[in-house]
Amino acid sequence: MSTADEPQEASRPCHRGVWVGLLLGAVVLSLSAAAFWGGFRIGARSIGDGPAAAIATLQLERDALSAELAEARQQGIACERGQQIEQEKDRSAQAQLKAAQDERLTLAKEVSSLKRLIRSGGRGAVAVQDLRLAAGEAAREFKYSFTVSQLIEGVGETSGSIVVKLVGKQGGKAKTLALKQLKGSQPTRLEMRFDHFQTIDGRLVLPAGFEPQTFSVEIDPAGDKLIASVETFPWRVGP
Repeated sequence: MSTADEPQEASRPCHRGVWVGLLLGAVVLSLSAAAFWGGFRIGARSIGDGPAAAIATLQLERDALSAELAEARQQGIACERGQQIEQEKDRSAQAQLKAAQDERLTLAKEVSSLKRLIRSGGRGAVAVQDLRLAAGEAAREFKYSFTVSQLIEGVGETSGSIVVKLVGKQGGKAKTLALKQLKGSQPTRLEMRFDHFQTIDGRLVLPAGFEPQTFSVEIDPAGDKLIASVETFPWRVGP
């Protein structure tokens, strides 16, 4: 009896060791699985946070660049405005210079007239001033006006005829046209009669292709109290 029971008692520790080994293996596998899952969660979280941080950084850089662009645009506008102001100053200075040159030219003409007056033995002369040219209602139509007056007093009534001529180019060649050659212009004959001054005005119609450069006024006085004279003005159309 005792001999038959000995193998059973000897096999019990063996079975117990197998179960303990299996249990330990299960624990190790569980711990490994838990470690793997935890690592996976941490990795997934880190992967998810990376793009979000990059996007936030790019948005900040975009906002900074937008601010710099807006500032650059403002500086560009200010620079352009400054250039416009400088150009306006230049145009104003050029206009003032041109006005001064015109005034000097007028004075020079008056001096020239006085010199002619002295050389001619003290006779009077007619001054032509304040020429104004303006665009008319029709194409190539222009309105003009100017003033004639005596340079010296005591001459009495001044009378005579006035001849207006335009000097310019047509077809690349120099050409001079009188009022009677300008079809549609009114009047075609100008007369003067005044004691102190007189305003002369009229309407010009330019032929096609003719580009005027100067406006010339010839004074042909009646009698021997006044000398003949010619005044020439640049063709400049105003408002």
